[in-house]
Amino acid sequence: MLGYVYHGLENFQSTFSRQRSWLLFSAVVLSFLGAPEMIGVTSMCRFWQVDERGYYSLLHFFRSKAYGYDELLAAWQRYVLSQGVGVELQGRCVLLGDHTHVVKDGGRMPGVVSLRETSETQHRPSYFRGQCWGAVGLVVGSLAACFCLPLELRIHQGFRHLGHADPTSHCPRPSLAERVVQMALTFATGHDCPALLVLDAFFSSAGVFRLARSVYCLALKQPYLTILVKAKKNYVAYFPAAPKPPQRPGPQPHYGEKVHLMECFDQPQLFHTAHCRVYGKLEGVRLMSVQLLWKPLGDWLLFIFAITSRGPIVLMSSDLTLSPTTALELYCVRTRIEIMFDVLKNLIGAFRFRFWTKKLPRHPRRPTANRHLKAPAPAHLPTVAACWQAYEIFVLCAAIAQGLLQLIALQFSSMVWQHHTLYLRTQSRQLPSEKTVKQVLAPLLVKQLIKLPQNSIIQKIQRGLTAAEEDEPHDHRWVA
Repeated sequence: MLGYVYHGLENFQSTFSRQRSWLLFSAVVLSFLGAPEMIGVTSMCRFWQVDERGYYSLLHFFRSKAYGYDELLAAWQRYVLSQGVGVELQGRCVLLGDHTHVVKDGGRMPGVVSLRETSETQHRPSYFRGQCWGAVGLVVGSLAACFCLPLELRIHQGFRHLGHADPTSHCPRPSLAERVVQMALTFATGHDCPALLVLDAFFSSAGVFRLARSVYCLALKQPYLTILVKAKKNYVAYFPAAPKPPQRPGPQPHYGEKVHLMECFDQPQLFHTAHCRVYGKLEGVRLMSVQLLWKPLGDWLLFIFAITSRGPIVLMSSDLTLSPTTALELYCVRTRIEIMFDVLKNLIGAFRFRFWTKKLPRHPRRPTANRHLKAPAPAHLPTVAACWQAYEIFVLCAAIAQGLLQLIALQFSSMVWQHHTLYLRTQSRQLPSEKTVKQVLAPLLVKQLIKLPQNSIIQKIQRGLTAAEEDEPHDHRWVA
């Protein structure tokens, strides 16, 4: 399993212009895999048993110019696709997208804004200070036992800190929902991989569907990205209008009879029974699908009505040929991105960075209106942008570590259970979780740290961390 991890890290070597930068990258990823705690760069130093010199070497890595974020991200996405473990449906991979809020109380941290708590599963104040991260993940494995493998995570609010948001500009800016769709569309077009994106009700807007249809795939003769999203309870749709009588003046009407979506469940004779996997359990559900006109979009959408043991649900799809059974199973897989966020936050420690910069004006800790965000001086924008990059690089390395854990679970599941000797009261499924894989992998990394095989990647990393940096001066204005 360690050989698989080392081989995966070697695939990123061509992304870096210097070998030492690649060794630091490998050290960061292995720290997420093996460190018993993760509270920032300090935990990485404790794991590698290095002093202050290694601390500043790691600190400099996150704002280094020896590599680019986009190149590193593209290398990670190519590596994931090369493994061939993604779930495919009619020639399309399945993507999941959503936002997550991370509490941050720093007064000089870029991207920290006032956020409103809307989650039903989180216990936070109604308003708090933090960062809003948008994420896109790939469904890997099978629909019966799968992971949401993180492909990309980006900060999606607070762009005034980068000087991008001009309050006097009249140009429309993309909404939060459209930013996630743009991430998925960039992945699909950049790797020539048509995809089906599954989203929750927050993303059920006309702009999301228009953006998904904006790029066309000639091979499938369809858009690169199709959308499956939950409809809100107050939505309505329309049947097409009947032909206008010849003697009636005026144009042909486009919309006919209005349909209140939730009222369709009052017609049980229109539904048929089918067996479907709902949140991991096979059960009988009542289904109905119909093509209707949606006025905000001004075009046809497929509406799927389902009655499960958890209640009624209405789904909207831009793919008019999608099976209602498949649509319901795909939407039930959407919860895997919530599990991905939980693993990133609580197991990997992806958001436990502490970077800040003095070049950003101090913001109050009390939540205030985001229109009062203070932009830095134009001369300080590069420094603030470097701090912003440090956040996204830190989270990307954590996402790569989590993805490696998931790939090991998929390809070495029997070996993981064979080496797992810790007490486990209930084994929920045959596919081991990320935590189980980490419990097996971390002791193996510690053993190699003690034995230090010659010419191994572990030995090279330790040499790189302890080597003097003559051409890379330390910047004590950055802390972690």
